[in-house]
Amino acid sequence: MKTLPKDYNFITPYKSINLHRLGVKKDGGYIIDKELLKMSNFLISFGMAEEYSFEEDFLKFNVNNKLIIFDFSISHTHYFKEVFKNIRRIFKFKRTFKELVLCIENYLRFIKFTNKKNVEFHSKKITLEDDTRQNISIKNIFENYVEKDRDNITLKIDIEGTEYQVIDNILLYEKKIDQLVMEYHDTHLRKDEFFENIKKIQKYFYISHLHANNYRKYNSDGFPINIEITFLNKKFLNNSIEKNYVYPINELDYPNNPQEKDLEFSFEVN
Repeated sequence: MKTLPKDYNFITPYKSINLHRLGVKKDGGYIIDKELLKMSNFLISFGMAEEYSFEEDFLKFNVNNKLIIFDFSISHTHYFKEVFKNIRRIFKFKRTFKELVLCIENYLRFIKFTNKKNVEFHSKKITLEDDTRQNISIKNIFENYVEKDRDNITLKIDIEGTEYQVIDNILLYEKKIDQLVMEYHDTHLRKDEFFENIKKIQKYFYISHLHANNYRKYNSDGFPINIEITFLNKKFLNNSIEKNYVYPINELDYPNNPQEKDLEFSFEVN
């Protein structure tokens, strides 16, 4: 168990009895607040790739739930390329027929999921400006894809480093967002920027949960290189709530990489 330096104390999460996991018990699952989830029937997801059990569980939670996804890394073109790549490699004895079948099954699953009446999928990259047909800004999303009177939004962000760039624009719509689930990457290289981002978010949200992604290890001061964070809007904060100092949490958190031990860390008790 690694005890973090005192300069990390400001991100110590508040303890909650309402924490609930959506998604698989490995990479792709995230922790949310169950009570807020009962109020929220709208999820915006930035980044799902080929693992979207979090999004699937959100839809299962309530039949009225709706989902909008933005992810440029996945598309029909992506799956077409994968299918033909597998076919070519079968003839070169570098793939098996079983692997081709699995690839086709994954594509059919993607089609079935994105064609649901309560799912809207866009193969677009989250950026600061709408500078190409493939790029889309936060402003465009909230002003043109989200209904004007839509509040109680759950927002999930896993966009491989771009989270640092777009957080200012996201916070312009903080009143509409009940909870924010996101993964921060490369804290070993961007510690100052990470701290700056978290402090900006904490003006409107408080942290209810942390989990280290064990596909990467610790940075030099013991903090995880990649960290999953759950933020809840401050309008739901009870000032008497205690803090939770030790992670991961048993029977809630699971290793992103099941083949490796989960990363353990703790904060200094004030």
